[in-house]
Amino acid sequence: MAKDRARPFSRKHRRYWIPVTGGMILIGVINVILGYCSYTEPSDRHERIVPDVPGVPGGSAIAAARPSTAAPRPATGCAPAIVARVAADMPGATITACTPDRATVVRGEHQIELTVAGEDIVEVAEPLTRPEIPAAVMRAFAIAYPRMIPGGAVKRTRRGADAVYEVAFPPGAPHAVATLRDDGTVTGVR
Repeated sequence: MAKDRARPFSRKHRRYWIPVTGGMILIGVINVILGYCSYTEPSDRHERIVPDVPGVPGGSAIAAARPSTAAPRPATGCAPAIVARVAADMPGATITACTPDRATVVRGEHQIELTVAGEDIVEVAEPLTRPEIPAAVMRAFAIAYPRMIPGGAVKRTRRGADAVYEVAFPPGAPHAVATLRDDGTVTGVR
C-alpha cells in the first residue's frame, strides 16, 4: 500500500484552492479598508497619559503625588515698576521673590524666572514639561539624539530675540543640556 502524500496540486486538493485563496484575499482587502477608514493623523501635541489607579486619593497616582496647590505668597519690597511691568506682561501672575536683578513669578503651575535691568524685563526663563515642548523642538532633539527622552526643558526668551529651548538630558547621559531654536536647529550642547 502506497503512502498518501500531500500533493497540493492534485485533483483531490484542487477544489479547495479557490475558496481558501479567495477567502484570504477577501480578508486582506477588508483589513486594508478598515485601516484606511479608522486611521487618524497623529497630533503634533504630546499629551501626558495619566493612569487612573483605584484606591488612590485624587483618582490617579500623578494627582496623589502632586503637592497641594496652595496660592503662592506674594513678595514684598519689589520695585513698583517691576510689579507694574509683570502685571501688564503676565496677567494673573504672582511675584514670589524679588531682587534688584531677578524676579520669580508664579503663573498657574509654572515658576518663571525673570532677569530684570532697571524697569525692563530682559529675559524670561519658563520651565516646560515634556508635553509642552513644541513638536519641532522635540522632533529635532529625537533626530539629533536618538534613544534619549528629554527630562524637561526651559524656554528662554530674551527681549528682541527668538525663543531658545534648553532641553535637559536624562540622568546618566553624556551631556546635561542641549540648546535648540524654535525651528529645531541645535545651537549647542553642554
